[in-house]
Amino acid sequence: MGMKLVVAIVQNDDADELIDALTSSDYRATRLASTGGFLRQGNTTIIVGIPEESVNQVLNIVAGHAHPHHQNVVPNPFPTLTSVTLQAANEEPPEVQTAKATVFVLDLERYERI
Repeated sequence: MGMKLVVAIVQNDDADELIDALTSSDYRATRLASTGGFLRQGNTTIIVGIPEESVNQVLNIVAGHAHPHHQNVVPNPFPTLTSVTLQAANEEPPEVQTAKATVFVLDLERYERI
């Protein structure tokens, strides 16, 4: 039986609900704080070691408990200057929709609980 490592990067707001769903389905999950991506926001990385036949079920749990979010993108790296410029121009910063999650499924050579 092959083993897989699922690495799911989700928004912080979705992490508690996702961890609860995974553990209630008898999957053990490890939660790590992370930062990165296009918007450089804080995220949560959740890792789960599972049998290969459980991959689709875990991916469905992630898809069902992670949600896309809408965030304003500030086009200028100087936030105070941007807010003054936008206020003067009466413009709103553009909004983007983030993905529900970024998920990697990796082969595991070995998996042990010690």
